[in-house]
Amino acid sequence: MSTLKPKYQRVGVLDIGSNSVRFVIYELFGAAFTPIYNEKVLAGLGRDLSTTGRLSKRGKQEALAALTRFKTIADAQKLDRVLIGATAALRMAEDAPKFIETVAEETDLDIRPVSGEREAELTAKGLIAAEPRAHGIAADLGGASLELIKLDQGQPGDGKSYPIGPFRVVGGELGKSADFDALDLRQKIIEALELDVFDAEHRQPLYLIGGAWRNLAGIHQKRHLYPMKTLQAYELMPGTAQDLARWALGPGRQDLLNWPGINQRRAETLPYSGLLLDVLIERLKPSKIVFSTSGLREGLVYDAMPDELRKRDGLLDGCRDLARGNLQGLYFAEPLMDFLKPLEAILPAVFDPSNEQRLRQAACHLVGIGKGLHPDYRADLVFEDVLYAPLAGLTHKERAYLALILFHSYTGRLQTPNQEAIDLLLTLRERRAAQIFGSAIRLAVVASGRSPDLLRDLAVRAENGELVISAKPRRTNILTERVAHRLEKLGDLIDHDVRVIH
Repeated sequence: MSTLKPKYQRVGVLDIGSNSVRFVIYELFGAAFTPIYNEKVLAGLGRDLSTTGRLSKRGKQEALAALTRFKTIADAQKLDRVLIGATAALRMAEDAPKFIETVAEETDLDIRPVSGEREAELTAKGLIAAEPRAHGIAADLGGASLELIKLDQGQPGDGKSYPIGPFRVVGGELGKSADFDALDLRQKIIEALELDVFDAEHRQPLYLIGGAWRNLAGIHQKRHLYPMKTLQAYELMPGTAQDLARWALGPGRQDLLNWPGINQRRAETLPYSGLLLDVLIERLKPSKIVFSTSGLREGLVYDAMPDELRKRDGLLDGCRDLARGNLQGLYFAEPLMDFLKPLEAILPAVFDPSNEQRLRQAACHLVGIGKGLHPDYRADLVFEDVLYAPLAGLTHKERAYLALILFHSYTGRLQTPNQEAIDLLLTLRERRAAQIFGSAIRLAVVASGRSPDLLRDLAVRAENGELVISAKPRRTNILTERVAHRLEKLGDLIDHDVRVIH
């Protein structure tokens, strides 16, 4: 496969699954890529596989219509590249070759499917793109298959594909009670699920990928009033996840089939996804369950990137992208980190040193995103923006910490727009650490007027219980009462006296 060039570009991905056909356009900026257009059709290509061994007639019609539309959009958008990932239904169905030929004739798209092993590898790479630290097992549930693959500190390992998606095991009428015999289905899953290669992976995180599991995660958040509406990196302990799984396949089954806002064709797959999750938890004994919104589609993009881009930090590139075009933040991040470096020893930290440094650097790259916002609402709007921004490499705790730092870079108020999320995810000590680093950023911004050149002529340090700011001789005129006021605020937070050297 030819690789994507290391430049800003837009890439389209066609994901042709057993249940859905989806088209996503991504904007690439370094190692970060953000979806800017996302459309899916629940065609159900693999809905009849268990009964006929063939693709659904209706599914073929809807899939072909969707692919024709998506090809037209891709051509009109003049995308740099269109990547295609076709999966289990087109591997398994006896009439798949004819459908692939028809699509090629009518759309000029090559939708020949990837192998099960290749699908598992691409899925793992998509997860790694969103969380480079991923370690454990990734499980991707589609309409016709389940892919499992080992993850070792951001690298994909051995993987395997199992023909146990809901359309393959249950069949097309997933919503009928008569076709959902949980004990019988469980036995079929267990018989097909040879997990010898994964037995040594017990007590490792289990990452869940796929639309059905994402929907289950969203429903769990709503039922338990989880205050941060982000599915990426949503974590559950195994017991809690198993309770969700057993509710989905048992007492909650009818609720799921009629859940508001979920398409009926998707809702029908949810009880089975609960059953399969229950079996995986029993067999793999994971340390925790982590839901991922990133999978095959993102894996196709990540796989096509050159090595030099994959080695970059996707979080920092994502922060640069979020702040891109903002002159308030242009060239300011590195001088800001340099200015704050002398305070590292006295600024409280939440995470291990390398991770804390990464998050602080991310905050420095985002320092100018409040440009143009009304000053009375700027802190709140920036907080919300960062809390839900499409940034890679963040747990929910890290995301809350980063958002709170940016919030306090604009205000001394303690109450955020989503205080429930902050209270749940961060301890009092951790909230104070975010407040202190945000206040240190605010000092730098006020003192320099957001000018990187002026910031390079300023210095701050801590000595003998005193916080001191100074400037090069030609810049002492900028050390006014306003700067002294911000220094005092920071000094109060870290219990230091302050001194301005003119």
